[in-house]
Amino acid sequence: MAALEAAGSLAGARVLICGAGMLGLTAAAVATDRGADSVVVTDVDPARRALATGFGATDTLHAADVPHTVDVAVELSGASSAAATALAALDVGGRLVLAGAVAPVAPLAVDPEQVVRRWLTITGVHNYEPRHLRQAIDHLAATRDRWPWESLVVPAVELGRVGELLTADNHRVPRQAVTPHGVVR
Repeated sequence: MAALEAAGSLAGARVLICGAGMLGLTAAAVATDRGADSVVVTDVDPARRALATGFGATDTLHAADVPHTVDVAVELSGASSAAATALAALDVGGRLVLAGAVAPVAPLAVDPEQVVRRWLTITGVHNYEPRHLRQAIDHLAATRDRWPWESLVVPAVELGRVGELLTADNHRVPRQAVTPHGVVR
């Protein structure tokens, strides 16, 4: 929610989401719900790209493909190459939000002349405030019947069985769940 707040209004916008993990899929759904004209999601993993269509993506592309021109790009994969692709895809007046690079990555080349001439805005978001968490919970509750949120988390296992999550073939599901004290809900 903090990254999408930094992106500004999404109503009628052409939106690019780089990364189809939990955050990217959520961002695609929220962008759609906020009236985006189109939502393109990129990822290297075809299974994750397939998930994106169920969360509002109007198109999906391999992360190496150059997307259509967009008004807003949100980079959530953490890959410098994705950030570069997102920056290149921005139309005049476009806004780029970088939120995926939470660990050291390769530098991103930015041409200041292009930023100035194309009126681009580039911002970074590292964390969120309590109000963003409230917005996320409210959005999940309001859209529980619209988007297949449960498909993003494997059924919870007891804490004593956490090793099963590490060895299981769960790579198609973005999140695993663990419950303490043996209570599975």
